[in-house]
Amino acid sequence: MATSPNFTVGSVHIDEALSDFSTAYRPKGGIADQLFPVKTVKNKSDQFWRWNKGQAFRVARADGMGTLQPDRAPAKVRNYGAVPDRYQTRRFALADSVSWDERENADESLQLEQHKVAAIQDEIMLDFELRVKNLCYATANYAATNYTTLSGTSQWNNSGFTSIGSGGHSAIKAVIDAGKQAVSQQTGGLKPNLIIIPLQVAIVMNNDAGLVDLIKYTKSDMLVEDLLPPTLWGMKVLVPSITYQNTVEGEPDNLQYIWGKNVWMGYVDPNPGIDTLTFGTTFRWHDFQVRTWQDQPSRVDWYEVSVDQDEHLISADCGYLIQNAIA
Repeated sequence: MATSPNFTVGSVHIDEALSDFSTAYRPKGGIADQLFPVKTVKNKSDQFWRWNKGQAFRVARADGMGTLQPDRAPAKVRNYGAVPDRYQTRRFALADSVSWDERENADESLQLEQHKVAAIQDEIMLDFELRVKNLCYATANYAATNYTTLSGTSQWNNSGFTSIGSGGHSAIKAVIDAGKQAVSQQTGGLKPNLIIIPLQVAIVMNNDAGLVDLIKYTKSDMLVEDLLPPTLWGMKVLVPSITYQNTVEGEPDNLQYIWGKNVWMGYVDPNPGIDTLTFGTTFRWHDFQVRTWQDQPSRVDWYEVSVDQDEHLISADCGYLIQNAIA
């Protein structure tokens, strides 16, 4: 039987790739560079000074009379000391390629070079996020006073969790207040200016009766914002939502939240410099660079993205970790 030559709606167009549209997954919701602000450095490695903490806060007398100077007597002498610390940057890099035949035959909307360069930079940034998260969540970095672990009915999404305590106060805020006090006590009075509340935890807090009741009187537009207000109790709120997976190529996707179910708060100096006290700093020697070269025999163009940096923990005293805030 001969095929009918008559046109139908489904046959009057031969499908081809759109020239102005494509889709791509890209990591969103990262916060590493806000927690460990970037400081550009001239050399791959160098030293910096750490002034002694004990000397900074030590007084001779608890009544405040230790610096009293009697008439004709010399002032008491102090000799404050410092010890060196050292950063050592490392290069993080990835490469991808486009063959000459691929370039000539590719649809315009694929934008092979641009997409591949962006994709490998995204992977480098995911690693950056993971390294910073690991520094924040390693309890070995903290004094015992600067972290707590919740379990059972103390976890904020547990069915037995008591949101409002016996005094009518928010139980979640009580845990956060304890963290603020710990940071202040260990740093000579600095109060946390940043709190990290991962998306999973933020959703729980957004629905917590005690917090909603507490915040509604001072933040009436809370429910029209992104789960939580941009500031809570004097701290900037970051709600990371970035995900990653480390399954083997070809296995089913299994994306996990990088920042998990913990809450972190602390003091972060956004512009670290002389006499800085801050939780951490990213010492960056070379900013992100793209290097290209041709492999003539293989007829391939290569693209490499790299960054040279060291995420350095400056003072764990500036941070407080609430482990397993939710189950």
